[in-house]
Amino acid sequence: MLDELINRLRRDFELAMLTLFGGSAVLGIFPFAIYRFLQGDFWIGVVDSAIVLGISSAMLHAWWTGRNRAAGIFMVVCNTLGSLTITVMFGHHGLPWVFVVVVTNFFLTERRIALAANVLLLLVVWTREGSFISSLEQMSFIVTSALVCAYTYIFAWRTASQRQRLEALASQDPLTQTGNRRLMEMELERVIGMHRRTPDAYGLAIFDLDHFKLVNDVYGHEAGDQVLISFADILRRRTRKSDRLFRMGGEEFVLLMANTTVEQMRHVLEHLHRDLQKELDGPGGPVTVSVGGAGLYAQESWQDWLARADAAMYAAKHRGRNQVVIAEDLG
Repeated sequence: MLDELINRLRRDFELAMLTLFGGSAVLGIFPFAIYRFLQGDFWIGVVDSAIVLGISSAMLHAWWTGRNRAAGIFMVVCNTLGSLTITVMFGHHGLPWVFVVVVTNFFLTERRIALAANVLLLLVVWTREGSFISSLEQMSFIVTSALVCAYTYIFAWRTASQRQRLEALASQDPLTQTGNRRLMEMELERVIGMHRRTPDAYGLAIFDLDHFKLVNDVYGHEAGDQVLISFADILRRRTRKSDRLFRMGGEEFVLLMANTTVEQMRHVLEHLHRDLQKELDGPGGPVTVSVGGAGLYAQESWQDWLARADAAMYAAKHRGRNQVVIAEDLG
């Protein structure tokens, strides 16, 4: 169980950041809440407790649903409102927390959302009477907080750009620009986890180009590569943005379809198959495709799900190739 949780954190950078911040907030702020209650500062203790509750709830939501973006935005809201409240209650004694919030916001959500929240926070603090004990302190805070915000924005931007490039190299098939097998396995495992919590319908299909070895043997690997590129381009144009296409290996591709029932998947695959028959050509003429599809069962592992789709694809091969077979029809 622990190994599974650690592996999930290694695979999901956003979830790791949300968990790091959520855990730090609980460990760092909750003791202050207890101390405030013990000292009789009831309302300050309530504010600290509310911040901890909001941030920890968002963290648990990310773990439970996989919706990191929504959880990150909610954490930023909790951060910003909490910092404003503390500054109002403590005056200039609450200013150090503003710097913490400005920095962490950029690592919890999209930069533009974090920047908007930070600008709003700083403008309110800068212009509020009673936040500073002197004009010199106010000017010093304005300059230093603006610099911290700007430098953190640049750092977050550079970090995100480098991470995206590295993730693309590690998870993308360089020939077809589709996801590779590593990314496919990660996505299927993620979907299985989400399906166990919220049982939405998913469809999985395997596409295998018929007699593809002959294309390579007769016309060369360069011609074969061009057929694979054309196949991937056709599917990208004919599928939704939410659908995920992967190259599993060789001439086999996997299509993952969210919010898709078995009957909807059948319709989609038959439509895609017709489009491929019309558009997919090789140097020796049309290239046909055998397709196998499978819906996701409750409590099914991604390996079993993939195996059922693979069995359906091989059934299409055995029935003469160039057709669609759905696993649920095999009995």
